Amino acid sequence: MSRAVLSILSLSYEQGSRLDDVIEDALDAFGTELAVDGDPIRALKRLSELDAVRILTIHKCKELEFQKVVVLGVEKDLFWSDSAKSEFFVAVSRAKDEIAVTHVGFRALPSSSVKVWWENRTVHDHFLSYALK
Repeated sequence: MSRAVLSILSLSYEQGSRLDDVIEDALDAFGTELAVDGDPIRALKRLSELDAVRILTIHKCKELEFQKVVVLGVEKDLFWSDSAKSEFFVAVSRAKDEIAVTHVGFRALPSSSVKVWWENRTVHDHFLSYALK
């Protein structure tokens, strides 16, 4: 992922050195695992074990369950297609214990090229009401 894409994932990544700190921590963890046997594939697999944070698309999380789930960008600008309602239900139904949903009112245009981008966002109140039940 590019730095621009990563910075969109959290407002804190756009402030100070937070994104650099997270990247450095990830590289340190990878280096520690790589030192075990020198095999980068095994190092990545060890980092992806049960206690790891998994970042998945809604489509990739079908039939999986997690203790905690965070659904990013519950905005009409991101959940807009005919299948959006079922996709949202797939996402929120993955959580066993806790779920957090996020939305923003503004997303700055990333520096990388994108075909369509709306900076002003509209929260998807209808979908959020399902998550609150």
